[in-house]
Amino acid sequence: MSWSDTPRFYDTLRAIEHGLDESRDGLVDWRPEYAVVFGDAHRLALVLRTRWDTMVDAQVERYYDSAGRPSAELRALAAAHPGLLRAVARSDRSGWHADLLASVELVPVA
Repeated sequence: MSWSDTPRFYDTLRAIEHGLDESRDGLVDWRPEYAVVFGDAHRLALVLRTRWDTMVDAQVERYYDSAGRPSAELRALAAAHPGLLRAVARSDRSGWHADLLASVELVPVA
């Protein structure tokens, strides 16, 4: 990716993330222009996972509280980006993201 491609990459990523968070279903409505930016759906899934992981690393100090539940700051981040988290959970084989999603839907964010 060149410097001139960077704005298009991030603009497209933000638009996809916004759509995911509005729909909350975690499904990306694939468009031909996404192939130009990301290559294929698998690469986009990796980019979305990296986006989520980067946000968590930057904004969450502790993943779990003293009771072993996802921390309030992690739940708040998840609640702010439900569609992105659901999209990441769909491709996560470990189940960690799905468990976090379930905790956000069941536990109020403090």
